[in-house]
Amino acid sequence: MPMDLSPKLSTQLQDPLNQLYRHRLAAFLVDHIRTSFITPNMLTFAHGTVGVGAAFLIYFQHYILAVLLFELRTVLDCMDGILARMRGQHTGFGRVLDTIADGIAFNAVMIAGALRMIQDFPSYEPSLILISVFCFALVAAQSGSIYQLMKRKLGSIILCQVDSVERDWREHGMKVRGDSPSWVDQFGYWLDTMTIRFVSVEWYEKIKRRRNDPDWEACALRDAKTMNELARITRKREFRHAVRFTSFVSDDNIFAVIGLCLLVLGAFPSQIFPHVHPVLVAFGAGLTFALIALCIGLHYLHKFLHGVYRN
Repeated sequence: MPMDLSPKLSTQLQDPLNQLYRHRLAAFLVDHIRTSFITPNMLTFAHGTVGVGAAFLIYFQHYILAVLLFELRTVLDCMDGILARMRGQHTGFGRVLDTIADGIAFNAVMIAGALRMIQDFPSYEPSLILISVFCFALVAAQSGSIYQLMKRKLGSIILCQVDSVERDWREHGMKVRGDSPSWVDQFGYWLDTMTIRFVSVEWYEKIKRRRNDPDWEACALRDAKTMNELARITRKREFRHAVRFTSFVSDDNIFAVIGLCLLVLGAFPSQIFPHVHPVLVAFGAGLTFALIALCIGLHYLHKFLHGVYRN
C-alpha cells in the first residue's frame, strides 16, 4: 500500500521546542561525540543528574540558573536517543532507563518546589502543599507516559505501518510471565499496560484478548494498516489533530511552562512582581497547561483509536 502520510507528521510528534531548536542542537553536539567513548546510557545518567542539580537551584531560589540547567538536561535527553539510533544501540533497557532518569529529574524539581513553598509559607499546612504538588506530579508523569507511548505508536504507524507499542508490550509480557523476569521488563510491561488502559480501554481489551493468539502478528499488522488507511483517507483530519495534540501532551512542555514562569519572575523578583511567589505561580501555570493539553489530547486520541478498535 503506498504511503500518503506526510513525513512531516512524524516530526510533528516531537514537542514544539524540540522541533524548534533542541533536536537541532542535540544533533549538532552528537555529531561531535559519535566516535567518542560516550555512550547513550552515559548521557541518560547525565541528564538525570543535571535535573537533580536544577532542583537544588530551585530550592535555593536561583531560578534563572535552574531554568538554564534544566534546559541543558532536556538537550542531553534528546542527545541520548539520537546517539543510540545513530549507533544502532536503541534498546528496551535504554528506553526504561531514560524514563527512570526523567522521573528522577522531574520529581526532584517537584520536591524542591514543595520544600521551597513550605519554607516560604509557614502558616500553611505542609501536608496540604505536599499533597497538591504530588497531584501535579502525577498529572505530569501521566502526560509524559502518554506522550512517549503515543509517539512510538503513531510514529511507527506513519513510517512503517506497524504498531511497535503492541509488539513491545507483548514481548515484555512474555518475559514477565517467564522464569526470573528482569525489573526492566516488569517496569516496562506495567508502565505500558497502565498507559494503554488510560488512553483507550478498547485498545487494551483487544490486544489483551489476542496476546496468546498465534496469529497475533497478522492481527496487529491488520490493525496498523487499518489505522494507516483511516489516517490517509476517512479520518485524516482526526489523525492530524491526534498527532498535533500528542506533541503538546509531552511533560517537557509542562516544564517549559514552569521554566518560562520562573525565568520571568526570577529576572524581576521585586521590581514588577513584589507579592508573587515564583514557584507557586510556575507550578499553577504548569498544572493548568497540563490539564488542558491532556484533556484535548486524549479527546482526539480516543476519537481516532475508537475507529480502529471498536470492532
